[in-house]
Amino acid sequence: MPLYEYYCSDCQSKFELLVSYDASEADDIVCARCHGGRVRKLLSVFARPRAVAAGDAFGDYGDDYGDSEGEYGGGCACGGSGCGCHD
Repeated sequence: MPLYEYYCSDCQSKFELLVSYDASEADDIVCARCHGGRVRKLLSVFARPRAVAAGDAFGDYGDDYGDSEGEYGGGCACGGSGCGCHD
């Protein structure tokens, strides 16, 4: 089951719930802190681990997207060329 993050307008707090996708959209979600009903699901991002460069003792992780150019884009694991999906 995925972990969803919510915001409560009643007490201005954030909280997380481990619920199914269907339950995450339900109107009966209540705040974990004040039990208020004015909550909304937040758009959360996930973190992915980055590989440490070979021979780097200090853990320089490079850029967030894993391409050697440092460019943002694609979304393809190939880094933007050479796989045939960019033709």
